[in-house]
Amino acid sequence: MRKLAKRVSLSVFAVAMSTAAAFAADMQAPPFVEYEPLPPVEIGSGWYLRGDLGAAAYSGGHGSWLPVASADPEFYNEHIENGLVAGAGIGYYFNEKLRGDLTVDYHGKAKLTGNAPCTELNCSTIETLNFSAWTLMLNGYYDIGTWNSMTPYIGAGAGMAYLRTSDYTTTKGYAFGDYGKVNFAWNVMAGASFDISDRLKFDTNYRLVSLGTARTDHPTTNPSENPVKFENLYAQEIRVGLRYDLN
Repeated sequence: MRKLAKRVSLSVFAVAMSTAAAFAADMQAPPFVEYEPLPPVEIGSGWYLRGDLGAAAYSGGHGSWLPVASADPEFYNEHIENGLVAGAGIGYYFNEKLRGDLTVDYHGKAKLTGNAPCTELNCSTIETLNFSAWTLMLNGYYDIGTWNSMTPYIGAGAGMAYLRTSDYTTTKGYAFGDYGKVNFAWNVMAGASFDISDRLKFDTNYRLVSLGTARTDHPTTNPSENPVKFENLYAQEIRVGLRYDLN
């Protein structure tokens, strides 16, 4: 009896295995899907860093008291000393012709000197102060073309300028306090870059920057006295620098 049961069990198992094998043979293999690898992500492609140093010749000023009235004459014989400018930025190449960058520049202290009339007859004072500026500009450039590793370009930008006056002195009257003021600023420029290597370029350019208006605080010894403003300040800059392509 045990032998019979054993034979029956073996027979059933054999039939089941045969059926499973036949079913598996009839099944179609799953389709093979070939996945393409994702393209590598290029970090830094199209981006560049820049740094610049230069000299600035300033114009404008036209010092006068705030608010301007007929009894508040303007300064005369004004002179602004030249100063230094340094900056850095990050930029991007949109294509072979167009690029843009965001730059921060610092204009070191420059001395402004002028004469101011007195209330007495045939009287004038000598007024002096220092002013400095920070600018934040968004710039765009058009690269005209490349000849023998030289690429001339033109550009323009807009942003803001923070002007600060300090160290005001006068030969008669009140000394005015230090003051900082934020203005709208813009620039236009023309220059050329020279290829040093595949990634490094030497850059030289001329730039005209409109810095806006600077002003002093009220006199330290007489807070009721009006401050002094200096309008239409411009900087004409000659700069040299380096651009390093990150790609």
